[in-house]
Amino acid sequence: MKTVHRCLKTLLILTLVAFSFEVIGCAGTGHRPAATAPSGTQEAQVAPAQSGPAPAKITSINAKYRFVVIDFYSRALPPLGTHMTVYRDGKQVGTVQITEPVRARFATADILEGELRVGDEAR
Repeated sequence: MKTVHRCLKTLLILTLVAFSFEVIGCAGTGHRPAATAPSGTQEAQVAPAQSGPAPAKITSINAKYRFVVIDFYSRALPPLGTHMTVYRDGKQVGTVQITEPVRARFATADILEGELRVGDEAR
């Protein structure tokens, strides 16, 4: 079962990395994909500016296996095993622990506590 869990994490990370390269490629050619929000969801509100690097954001959640994918787009990736606190609208909503796989700017993390959502910040 642990092998299946690891394979699912790896597949999710590789998909997100491939998507990132597609978006970067479109940005370089002046073509941008249409921005549409899935039905029934709200766009995330812009947080006030802060000093230092922007916090990492949760980009995907697997509720069945209780792990998330975190995008460290403007921060260094933390070492494996690092515990991070997750915030939503400035309030603590959970904790995660960084696990394998770690690829490019993305890392997976096991959910230790809380009900997390895409867009939550990991610090």
